[in-house]
Amino acid sequence: MAAPANTGRRRPPTRLRIRLRCSGQAMTPPTLAATRRGTLLRHRDFRLFWLGQTTSRFGSAITAVALPLVALGTLNASTLQIALLQAAVWLPWLLIGLPVGVWVDRLRRRPVMITCNVAALLLFISVPVAAWLDALTIGHLLTVALLTGAAAVFFETAYQVYLPSLLSTDQLAEGNAKLHGSEAVAHVTGPGAGGLIAQLFGAVFGLLADAATFLVSTVCLLIMRHREPRRSAQTPHQPLLKEITGGLRFLAHDPYLRTMAAFGAAANLALIGYQSILIVFLVRENGVEAGTVGVIIAVMS
Repeated sequence: MAAPANTGRRRPPTRLRIRLRCSGQAMTPPTLAATRRGTLLRHRDFRLFWLGQTTSRFGSAITAVALPLVALGTLNASTLQIALLQAAVWLPWLLIGLPVGVWVDRLRRRPVMITCNVAALLLFISVPVAAWLDALTIGHLLTVALLTGAAAVFFETAYQVYLPSLLSTDQLAEGNAKLHGSEAVAHVTGPGAGGLIAQLFGAVFGLLADAATFLVSTVCLLIMRHREPRRSAQTPHQPLLKEITGGLRFLAHDPYLRTMAAFGAAANLALIGYQSILIVFLVRENGVEAGTVGVIIAVMS
């Protein structure tokens, strides 16, 4: 699921310049030489990270269409229940977004991302299983939305600060460009795929497809060779509240971040508000089929 813009703190990676000498001549390390000769397409771990993230974003775009369709078609949920379902996805950002930033800063990010992927995979699988057993309820959907939203908070926060540890400073611009480009493609194609899956096989299969994308993302993270350095056990930590207030103080005093945060909050308030009733309007008021719903949202994207 796509997340609101967040401003997780990034620490620039330490860059070590190593000079090897052979027969009196300086040699450049192979990894740096490869970076200078080509692009990140030659970076194995980034390729895996890029593939996993793109697949996961695609699945999240499918769920954005499939989850409300499950509530509408399978449970005949009311407009208020659909709105609560959308709110449950984003509520964790409001409740735990700030402390998660501090917790993730104290942990190794890759294990956090793997754990979040596995949790989301199991939660989304539980929906079609409950539907096939005729045991699916709106409470079940709300719980899944809330818990997967919480997993997304941890994952997105860890993801924001993991990339600088994977790439060098001069690679970050290219890496971010590739990730944001593929994310944009996923946001356009995912809703159409979600609507098509819902129309051909049923909306619950859309959530099953999203679970499969989390599996792909998890495998990609597991087979990456890059390992973050272990944090020293002697590293002192400030109290949680002090770190949170320090971050808020930094945000409040930075004119660029302060403006971006204010704009993001206002834009997300309006965007999520209309998205919460869009599918209800299309399906119930206009009788639009699931496949067409996906196409409309894809065109809007």
